[in-house]
Amino acid sequence: MTREELLRILSFVDSSRELSEDRTQLATVDPRWNIVSFAMRRHLEGKLLTVTTAAAAAEVPYGTAMRRISELIDEGFLLKRPKSKSGKSFSLHPTSKLIAEFESFAMQLKAMVGRTFGFTEGDGEISDFYFGGYYMASRILPYPNAMRSGVGYDKTIRILSPIDPTFKTLSQFSSNLDELCGTNIEIVNLPLDELHDEIMENANRPKSRYDLIAVDLPWIGQLATEGIIDPIDDIMHESRYNPSDFHTAAFRGSAWQGQQFGLPIQPTAELLFYRSDLFAEAGLAVPSTTDDVLMAARVLHRSAMNLSGIVMNFGRGTPVAHTFIQTMADFGQPVINLNPLGDEFDISVIEKENYRPQLHTSAALETAEFLLELSKYAHKESMLCDWDRQIGIFSKGQAAMTYGWSVRAAAFELDETSPAHGHVQYIPHPPKSGKRTVSPIGGFSLAIPAGLGTARKKSSWKVMEYLTRPELLKWYVLNGNLTSPRFSTSADPEVQASSALIGEVDAMDRRGELQTWPRPPIPEFSTLLSILGDEIHMMLQGERPPATALSRAQSKIDKLMREQGRY
Repeated sequence: MTREELLRILSFVDSSRELSEDRTQLATVDPRWNIVSFAMRRHLEGKLLTVTTAAAAAEVPYGTAMRRISELIDEGFLLKRPKSKSGKSFSLHPTSKLIAEFESFAMQLKAMVGRTFGFTEGDGEISDFYFGGYYMASRILPYPNAMRSGVGYDKTIRILSPIDPTFKTLSQFSSNLDELCGTNIEIVNLPLDELHDEIMENANRPKSRYDLIAVDLPWIGQLATEGIIDPIDDIMHESRYNPSDFHTAAFRGSAWQGQQFGLPIQPTAELLFYRSDLFAEAGLAVPSTTDDVLMAARVLHRSAMNLSGIVMNFGRGTPVAHTFIQTMADFGQPVINLNPLGDEFDISVIEKENYRPQLHTSAALETAEFLLELSKYAHKESMLCDWDRQIGIFSKGQAAMTYGWSVRAAAFELDETSPAHGHVQYIPHPPKSGKRTVSPIGGFSLAIPAGLGTARKKSSWKVMEYLTRPELLKWYVLNGNLTSPRFSTSADPEVQASSALIGEVDAMDRRGELQTWPRPPIPEFSTLLSILGDEIHMMLQGERPPATALSRAQSKIDKLMREQGRY
């Protein structure tokens, strides 16, 4: 079970106990559980646990709490460790015994809840049931219903968005949306760079031209910090909005410094696409490590006419920079000095030393050398590739593998004339041997521009909430968008029948293999990519050795962060 799912179970159990202990007279406070729960929560969140805070969490008199803490230490569930050389202060830590016991409890509780709400053995393994996801609802989602109370035909809701599958669907069916929402919906579609420019220009206008904007996840930090988009925590609370059905990675990726700024509408995971037919012919196993990827690229390169081992997104600037930082996650490290959080890295709080670039490390050098070696077996146009060109080459059958965003799989999944159609399998990024499997999560969330009046903001929220409902997301899928940010949408049989990819990505999120930390949403993200993209591109062209390119990028990004006053 993932850290996020364990936290969900903790919240469920604590809420259940609160109901019986605090709101009724059916039970008394259980200090032992309160201490265990608090200790596990602090452990999972990567936060310090002290004797004082553990005693406070017990919710009983201090002396009683200390006796319960001593019992847990004596029984081997808690470890007391000195925090200072004097030995006068201590921190507490769950032992492996407590962690194992809690995980066993959580798994049994999950199984019981799954069975109670209709998840039977015929539905698959209990691990296929994600705690808190809306699997207990009807599996077949209906066609979208009209809002009970429309926004108003005297209004126009203008949405700024990219030229991507979901937003193409919204644009093509805007008249249908007018009827469903009871208002006038206007969709403005722009290429990615132009979209970012227009968001920034709109922020300088006296009055926002748009009611909603689609935000690429790595932009969240910049737009939130500069006050260009508004947090939605208050309005979610007022409307009693429950976000638990969203995929964890996509929903967390729409937050910044502890505040929620958007709702996912088109998430996408970067995966390894590989031609299963070509692998079978060559007798190759599914790649499980970066070494396996290299070997497969070497074996399949030029094994048939006009076939390359892989096509890479090595275009100068943003494309190759993304490739580098996402591949560096395969070697176990983010591009900046994020705090470790178990097997992951913490993006909920990024401050001071967290901004320091990490390009002078062995992981960065291994990443550069891996990409340099892989370039020997890459399609000849890889050095010019952006995402569109890359997927076009793969769809034409000119490469045996590529790292691609899941949303772009429609290029061959829905095109029966493509040589790749029906022959592609998807797996998360194969990591370096011994490292954890991680695939970057990206895509778009809807956000509300800052500065809207109260009435206009309520209308924006109403449309945002509606456009991200499970049945709307199903509608997008059935119109060519092979991605879903909700468990309930992914569980729908018609959605699953449209493409196996959706179910596979859903399972990856349940296993915790989709993460936002490979692309940390810091305000300087675009400039960081620009610096790194130039240096890595020159390295791949043979103009600079890896160590030199990384050193130059490290110095430039370090200078940028110092100028911004980060440390």
